[in-house]
Amino acid sequence: MDPSQLRNMSNRLAPSDSAGALAIARTIKDGWYACQALAWVARYAPAPQFSKIIQESLSVVRGEVDPYLVVAPAAWPIRAIVERNRPEMLPSIIPDLLVRAEDIKLFASRSEALFLIFQAVFPAGSEHWRPVLESLRQASMPLINWRQRRNLLDTIMIVRGEDEALALEIMNSVDDPKLKKKIERTWATSEPGLPRPFFWTTGA
Repeated sequence: MDPSQLRNMSNRLAPSDSAGALAIARTIKDGWYACQALAWVARYAPAPQFSKIIQESLSVVRGEVDPYLVVAPAAWPIRAIVERNRPEMLPSIIPDLLVRAEDIKLFASRSEALFLIFQAVFPAGSEHWRPVLESLRQASMPLINWRQRRNLLDTIMIVRGEDEALALEIMNSVDDPKLKKKIERTWATSEPGLPRPFFWTTGA
């Protein structure tokens, strides 16, 4: 069974069989999928086990050579922390990830990783998502890839739902005329955006 299949199996078990899901997650050799699976286990685990499993989830990718493979999958344990209402854990995790993100050489990949972290932490409140937003904005300069443009637009629409003035400030700072017009059209025709879900209880 390949790593993605093992992750999916663990994820399906996590809400109802924490021990079984954890046993499967620990067999996954690929860091990305192991991190995700362990985060799912943590999200639904009994409270006394939560912190230990979160740390295990983060540790399986911490040693990756490619910084993208450290930062991007960490979105899953971060969202588990948020959904379990443990925001006091975030200040010991987020800053290190933002530093590591600076080592992602491709701006498109850096934007992708930071956008995942931004969406994961967003429900925790602006105290926690604003530093990620600043790093994401820096990863959007210069705008040289369609993924940066997409992520910036989506970020603005998500921020709009909580801080419209800040979202307008970001939109007005965009110096790419084509993207700015697209953002303005989206703003005029769409409701504020929502961050992606990371966990659900109907399967993987």
